[in-house]
Amino acid sequence: MLTVSLAGLRAIDALATHGSMTAAASALGYTPSAISQQIARLSRDVRQQLVEHQAGRTTLTPAGRVLAESAGRIVIELESMNAELQAQAETVTGTLTIAAFPTAARGVLPAALRELADTWPALSLRLIEADSHRAVELVARGTADLAVAHDWMAIPLALPEGLQSRHIGDDLSDVLAHHAHPLVDRPSVDLDELRDESWLHEPGSVAHDFLINAFHRTPSPTRFTHIVSEYASQIQLVGEGLGLALVPRMGRGTLPPTVRPLTIRSPPIRRIYGVWRLPTGRRPAITAALTVLHSVCTRQEHD
Repeated sequence: MLTVSLAGLRAIDALATHGSMTAAASALGYTPSAISQQIARLSRDVRQQLVEHQAGRTTLTPAGRVLAESAGRIVIELESMNAELQAQAETVTGTLTIAAFPTAARGVLPAALRELADTWPALSLRLIEADSHRAVELVARGTADLAVAHDWMAIPLALPEGLQSRHIGDDLSDVLAHHAHPLVDRPSVDLDELRDESWLHEPGSVAHDFLINAFHRTPSPTRFTHIVSEYASQIQLVGEGLGLALVPRMGRGTLPPTVRPLTIRSPPIRRIYGVWRLPTGRRPAITAALTVLHSVCTRQEHD
């Protein structure tokens, strides 16, 4: 009977998934040398060459590709088995890596990680900040266990096969204006009332696309003035009276005294999701994290 190293199977699956020894090592938390040694051992186990080195790159041989495909299925089964065993133990242990988009990493994860650490001290926690699509990709690849991702209005969150999601909260956006703006004392405003204002923006961002669609593509390009991607920078520019900015409430922090939020009627909303791989869904750590994330999001929505 063929006996192979489980560490080697994980290593060759990571190499096939991530495309390089360095990326595979990063995903599994090892050094590239350790990954190379695990695959070398696996090669000896099956008595076939599994990788080849050309022009500084490591690629899978035909035998390596066959083994990597089987290894992927085995790793999924192992994840499922591990989740079932942890569910039977009814305790929250192990390591949980959470990938979260920047405003969630700033506005939600600090409180959530603190609560998880206090409640489940045997759980080791790791945070990776990444944009929403990248966070989902990290979960699909196995680099992260759970993603905090978002969709925007009518653009639904797209999930690769094998992933599942749960809605954990909503994030409303306000238009931020200089404190001397004539509409700051209104309880709410229609977005259309602001169509002739100057806007701070990031081309291609969901906020920029939302504004273009909301104004039916009528604003002159000169109305979208300074190109600024970071919300913190947008807020400082608003504080100097250099334009308006559409900024989500999550992770926004305390506004400077020269900046006031304008509440929008029918405001744009980001829906926030937790995303995980199907085989890991019964892990108590996943369940606990989703519960805590939902609780933190709900508290913030009512603050």
